[in-house]
Amino acid sequence: MKPKIFDNKPLKSFNPLVAYAGVLFGPPSFITNFKCFATILKEFFFLQYFEKIHILHIPIVHVDHSLDKKIPFTPSKVTIYLDFINHWVRPLAMLVKKFGFWHASVLTKKWMLRFRKLYQCCGKIYHFRLTTTDRPLYKETKEFRQIHALDPHYLCVPSLHVATVFLAYGFYRHIFETEDFSETEKSQWGKELYEGALEITETVLYVKQHSVNCIPAALYLVVSNFKEWLSIEDARAFIDSLFLTPEGFTEKDSMEIRNYIRSSFENYLAESEKCGNWYEPIWNFLAAYEKTSENIKG
Repeated sequence: MKPKIFDNKPLKSFNPLVAYAGVLFGPPSFITNFKCFATILKEFFFLQYFEKIHILHIPIVHVDHSLDKKIPFTPSKVTIYLDFINHWVRPLAMLVKKFGFWHASVLTKKWMLRFRKLYQCCGKIYHFRLTTTDRPLYKETKEFRQIHALDPHYLCVPSLHVATVFLAYGFYRHIFETEDFSETEKSQWGKELYEGALEITETVLYVKQHSVNCIPAALYLVVSNFKEWLSIEDARAFIDSLFLTPEGFTEKDSMEIRNYIRSSFENYLAESEKCGNWYEPIWNFLAAYEKTSENIKG
């Protein structure tokens, strides 16, 4: 059966429930997905909560930076921040509509294998040092009440939000080139995924869930471990596209923020050439930052 063509239909128009109900539990991907969810529980939820109730005793480092204060706290952007899962799930629903459940589930397996690896890579950092920032105690909306209730806020560097949306862009770019997509679909959906990844990345700072220190570590992690999908030049271009239309702060400030993120990213790359493992530059950064920041516990 020839795949359907969805020219000029945005990815946001596809219902993510189609993916949740189908491909995430389809036979080709079920075992992989189960292993991935188990890893997420271990490296995200259990790790933070075991620290919170004092079963674990991993040092916690404050990673705030003075540049964070230049970006105004903007609660209205929280829905964008919380969309980072559906950002990669909606395209899976598109794959179901275009190729059918079975083939979409086969493609989903390719993503979930890397998504699990992403959490495992982040775990290399989180087990060395947990990280946090001074986020506002804002509970005026149900979204922020949900965030404060479910997220102990110990996994800032590297940002899983940033790493996930950047990796998702690379994955779907690869799928668009290797599967049967029209040129219009490739162009429109690639642009939508890229701009969405930029928007979500910016929003982690607007809602004060992360610091400028969290972004370069995430991008460095991705290009170090997923070279088949994303290159160093991809990360550099991504950084150069951040905050081109700043809201509530100046273009001069936005340039300073981009320059800091770019400099930190380049420092990781340079140091990695002298290290035996990709994660050592981030370990070294956190160990050094710990000496200049307030270390909190509990």
